Amino acid sequence: MELKEQIFEMLVGGERSGGKIAETLGVSRAAVWKCIEALRKDGHNITAVTGSGYRLEPDNMIGAAKIKRFLKSEWEIETLASVTSTNDVAKSKAATKLKKYVVIADSQSAGRGRLSRSFASPVGAGLYMSAVVRPALTLDDCGKITAYAGVVTARAVEKLCGEKVFIKWVNDLYMNGKKICGILTESAVSLESGTPEYAVVGIGVNVLCGAFPKQLEGIATSVETESGRKIDRNELAAAILDGLSEMDEHIKKGDFLDEYRSRSCVLGRTVKVNDKFCAEAVAIDDDCSLILNKEGETVKFSAGEVSLKL
Repeated sequence: MELKEQIFEMLVGGERSGGKIAETLGVSRAAVWKCIEALRKDGHNITAVTGSGYRLEPDNMIGAAKIKRFLKSEWEIETLASVTSTNDVAKSKAATKLKKYVVIADSQSAGRGRLSRSFASPVGAGLYMSAVVRPALTLDDCGKITAYAGVVTARAVEKLCGEKVFIKWVNDLYMNGKKICGILTESAVSLESGTPEYAVVGIGVNVLCGAFPKQLEGIATSVETESGRKIDRNELAAAILDGLSEMDEHIKKGDFLDEYRSRSCVLGRTVKVNDKFCAEAVAIDDDCSLILNKEGETVKFSAGEVSLKL
């Protein structure tokens, strides 16, 4: 760990004097000061308190040390200012990261959702994260990962902002009828065993008021806009990661399915399927497939997209 990161972790833990930091880390006070200045340039609000030391003032910047303050489970966390796509970064690291690994960025230049659609990722406005998990699941059970991640993320957002969160099958989270989150799961399968080697769970949450592209007005929104609360992105990340760490157990039991169904905003409504036909969404099967009533015929829909805009 770099000296700057070590000092930042100490500041996250509370106010520290420059002399105490230097003594603890075995460096000069000048080296400490240089790192403090570098952290300030990174955007962290660090004040110098006369006769006391340095203090990290509250801010909403993403940081591994900040996330760990709220985290109960073990994760290797990498935070970056900007990436093309957190899923791409996570996949590039998946082969070498043996433990649970997550990359979180402050912005994405080429964020994407399902069907290769772009996902708007304004700087400082959202939580853009991709977690590498190694599920001890069958291929059939792996199809439930996105649904489980949706439940975990909905719980985390709802707990922090107090506003009800719904799920549009299969991977979008909605608040007051508008999208606040998209989830994209990509996996690699071992040709030898026929079981998953790893899965990358990409989660993008619109947390704070940000400048969405004009074409998304009336479609996308943010947690802050809808709830009136400015929630901590670090605390939200920790809550989601703690939920993802229990993935295998809950997917095997299937005990998240009732909640997934209860949060659905499509059941009992007419939806447009893959922009081709309309049908009534009547149920969600135990494998997370959507059961449709198409002109009196029952259709099981396992992959694709449904829309509430007819």
